[in-house]
Amino acid sequence: METSSDPTYLLLDYSKLSDNQFTQTLLTSTSTIINQDHLIQVLNQKDIFIFIRTLTQLLNRLNYSKLQHEQWSYYYNLGMTEGIWNGRVSKKMADANSMCYTYGRSKHLIKQRLDKHKLQYEKAQQALDEHMKNTPSIMDMNNIINMIHNLIEKDQYQLRLELERRKTILRLNAEEHRLIETFYELKPRQTEIKSAKIIWKAIHEQQNIIDEIAIFKKWLELHTQASSYTLQDVQLPKINHIFVSLSFQGPTSSAEHVAEQTIAKAEQM
Repeated sequence: METSSDPTYLLLDYSKLSDNQFTQTLLTSTSTIINQDHLIQVLNQKDIFIFIRTLTQLLNRLNYSKLQHEQWSYYYNLGMTEGIWNGRVSKKMADANSMCYTYGRSKHLIKQRLDKHKLQYEKAQQALDEHMKNTPSIMDMNNIINMIHNLIEKDQYQLRLELERRKTILRLNAEEHRLIETFYELKPRQTEIKSAKIIWKAIHEQQNIIDEIAIFKKWLELHTQASSYTLQDVQLPKINHIFVSLSFQGPTSSAEHVAEQTIAKAEQM
């Protein structure tokens, strides 16, 4: 199952939030780190508000660059230690055998991406260091930074989930290509090929819905307070189809109820 090749669609841009939205977002991450009333007083000071908002976005980008560097380091190490780089078959072959037609990246491209994200991380760190030179003297930066880290940790949850999923999918796709190649090298009879294709298709469809259910459940954890849901940001075709169908069948049902029905119906597939 594939998603957008660009994971930045899962990365929140705090600079695009309204002042009120950013304030409310920040308040949700305070917990016991800092008194909310005190934080509101601090944020009411325009220069400090701008400083904290910029700091949040800088830390957000820094953490994103770190995650991406770690991701491409994983791909590089996987290639060097296990020989898993990239593979490709024709789309006709892929469709016939219910497999992905391509996986992974070339060693050259992985090294390029690795260098790119390393440079981005270094630039993000430099920008952060420069910004910190202008820290208002009245601020307790340790508490502020801890609060921001809590916020980013929560908001980048889906991003981390997606990156981990991509690691798993890469291994599975590489193994799938290897096994199917080995199967055809055994010179199977046509009846055996036909049976294998039926089995592979059933397994492929079953695994797709299992993956979608798992991602949908994780997605719901982050939207438990929402009165309505939109699945446009996550590519879950089967889940989305079920969800929309159930929504039209029971337009007065709560989003939470429809989500529960969606999972139940998907698990029966």
